Amino acid sequence: MPETATLWDLVTDERIAIEAVGSAVDAYLAEPATRTHAIGPDHVLDLAASVAAHAFASAAMVDAEADEPARRMAVRSALLMARPIAR
Repeated sequence: MPETATLWDLVTDERIAIEAVGSAVDAYLAEPATRTHAIGPDHVLDLAASVAAHAFASAAMVDAEADEPARRMAVRSALLMARPIAR
């Protein structure tokens, strides 16, 4: 797997469990300033930067009319498209 693999690539390749993505979403929603989050046994992900880089997710987080499920799915999408760093 190349070092530029997205989180989705790593989940698809079964290197990171899909449950770890849910935990990362929970961590971001609890503390949106989270920078370094361990995801899987060998990777870290900057949650705040991942959401900020995703236009729809960052817009959903400031949209007063967006409910929690919409925000959760937007953050999940942003994280799945992010590129974790191997540690």
